[in-house]
Amino acid sequence: MPGSRSCRLGVSFGPESNLYSFPQGHPMNKARSQLFEASIRELAQSSGKERVTIVGPVRASEQDALLFHTRDYVDFVRESSEIGSGYLDYGDTPSFKGVFEASLFPVGSTLNGLELVLKGDFDHFFNPIGGLHHARRDRAGGFCVFNDAAIAVCSLLEKGTDRIAYIDIDAHHGDGVFYAFESEPRVVIGDIHEDGRFLYPGTGGESETGTGEAEGTKLNIPMPPRAGDEEFKRAFDRVETFVRGFEPKFILFQCGADGLEGDPITQLGYTAAAHAYAAAKLHDLAHELCGGRILAMGGGGYNPSNVSAAWTAVARGLAGIGSEKPT
Repeated sequence: MPGSRSCRLGVSFGPESNLYSFPQGHPMNKARSQLFEASIRELAQSSGKERVTIVGPVRASEQDALLFHTRDYVDFVRESSEIGSGYLDYGDTPSFKGVFEASLFPVGSTLNGLELVLKGDFDHFFNPIGGLHHARRDRAGGFCVFNDAAIAVCSLLEKGTDRIAYIDIDAHHGDGVFYAFESEPRVVIGDIHEDGRFLYPGTGGESETGTGEAEGTKLNIPMPPRAGDEEFKRAFDRVETFVRGFEPKFILFQCGADGLEGDPITQLGYTAAAHAYAAAKLHDLAHELCGGRILAMGGGGYNPSNVSAAWTAVARGLAGIGSEKPT
C-alpha cells in the first residue's frame, strides 16, 4: 500500500537549530519551529528510536559553503557577521552578529543528512532548518544566506551521482537552485509555487524548462492565489510523473510550509494534507527508483502552527507512520 512502508528517518534538531533566526520581528525567526520541535520529539518517542531518530545539528565548514558559493561572497558574509548590521541582500535578509556561524548549521545539517543516507544509516533524512533555496552563488536573497539545497546538489554531483531530482513545494519559486542548474542535464527539477506575478521572487514560469543540454529537464508549475489541496495534488501528480521519467538516483525535497492557508506572506490555501500527500508519494517513489534515498529540507513557513503541522506530516510520511495516504 502506498505510504505504508516502515522506514528509518533521521531528523536534525537541537539548540543550534534556533541560531538561524533574524532579529527585530523578522518572519524568519526561531519561534516558527518551536511547535514543530515539541511535535517531532513526541513522534520520535512514540514511534520508537528505530523509526524516528533526532540527530544533533552539524556546523558546516567554509569549504562546504564553497561547493556552491563564491569566495568573495563567503568572505562578505563573514565580515558582515562580525559587524552585525546592514543587509546581506537588497533588504530582505538582515545581518546580525554571528549570522555567518548560524548560517553554516543549515548547510552542515543538510550535508550530514546526505552522508547518513548515502551510508545507509537512515533510509531518509529531514533537516527542517534547511531548504534555503533563494541564495545565489554570489549573494543572499529571500531570507536565505547559504543555499544548502544547492550545496547538496553540488556534493552529489561531485560524488558522481548523475541523476538527481530536486522537488520544491515551497510557496516561493526556488530560484537559487533553479537558475544554478538550469543548464545541468543531470539535475531534474519539479517546482510547484505561487505564480510569480503575485509573489517573490517573480520567477518560475511554465515556459522555463531548462536550457541547452538540459532543455526539458525542468518543470515549473505556478499556482494561482488561493489554490488548495486538490489543485496541489493534481500539480504534484504531474511532478511525480515527470520525475519518474528520469529515474533519479537521489531525491531532494524542499517542503516549505508557507503554502498553507493563513501564512502571513503568501496567498495559497493548502492544508497539511498537501505535505502528507507529497511526502508519501516521494517516499514510495524513492523506494521504487533509488533505494529510498531522499533528503527533505524545511524551507519557508511563517505561521508556527502551519509549520508544525506541515513538517510533522512530512516526517510521518517519510517514516511510514499514520493513516494519511495518497488517494
